[in-house]
Amino acid sequence: MIILIGAVLCSQVACLLPRSAPTSESQSLVKLSPIDVDPKHPERTNFGALMLLSAFRLSSKDKRFGGLSGLSIGSDGRLYAISDNGYWLSAQMVRDQNDLLLNLVDWQIAPLITTSGTATSGGLRDAEALTRAKDGSFLVAFEGIHRIWRYAAPPLTMKSVPDIVKTPPEVVRAPGNGGMEGIASLPDGRLLILTEEFANSDGSFKGWLMEGQKAVELSYAPAPGFHVTDCAALDNGDVLVLERRYVPLGILSARVTLVKGEELRPGATLMGKELLKLEQPLAAENYEGIAVERTAKGMVIFVISDDNYSSFEQTLLLQFLLPDAANQPLTSHTGP
Repeated sequence: MIILIGAVLCSQVACLLPRSAPTSESQSLVKLSPIDVDPKHPERTNFGALMLLSAFRLSSKDKRFGGLSGLSIGSDGRLYAISDNGYWLSAQMVRDQNDLLLNLVDWQIAPLITTSGTATSGGLRDAEALTRAKDGSFLVAFEGIHRIWRYAAPPLTMKSVPDIVKTPPEVVRAPGNGGMEGIASLPDGRLLILTEEFANSDGSFKGWLMEGQKAVELSYAPAPGFHVTDCAALDNGDVLVLERRYVPLGILSARVTLVKGEELRPGATLMGKELLKLEQPLAAENYEGIAVERTAKGMVIFVISDDNYSSFEQTLLLQFLLPDAANQPLTSHTGP
């Protein structure tokens, strides 16, 4: 009788207690922690030609999170990223009236889908570059098995089965881990492709301009020791290129350069003008993704780092402003 009464009381109390905790999908998947890009001068805002808006370290207990190697902003205003372990990540940006990023919410994560409708696995997982096309669809470039797949525009992106995008025939000869590292959808509809380690005899690296089914070759010459890790097109046809340098003992540097749109022509050797350089003691990490968007004050630039799923590396998200000429007086200098 005592046991029976106890069971009844427990069941009644249970009805008064909160329901089970929400699933991980409905909780905050990723935590954002503000960082100082220049720890010695945390008030500093000017870095090269760019003005720092925000800087965060991203962390998550979800084992799928990490390895972010491509970045873009969707037609729905959300931030999209891909991982070299075969996942989509997406989040809604929370910003203030000056476009400063305050938070990322409503995180979603899902596997990249193959053309047969299954989740990518094995040698098909290594997604390295992401760009949004004019119609809102996303193009994803992969290494290992070199290819580009087109995914549907939001809100169907993360559930869509991709279409195959024609690539230059020569790309199959690229190093397995040094192929298409940057792709950018240009305003005129062409696609710029830059490789990481597909070298030419003069020390530059192979690239192409794709217009429909036609590919013409060009090349990109990064700074000595640097390699392309991503690129993104501005609305005027110029292109930002993200470069990375790694030396032994884990010392990393990164650059953002500007290539003028008129230089994008067959046979050209592109050399970008440096806008930003990050190296120790600044927040130098393995930056592999860059995304841009037009605002009233200029071009907002996001760069993100790939932590290689390693506890010794970090996922950092930095937000900068490349001011329009009319807004240059707004970028007051603080710090060295």
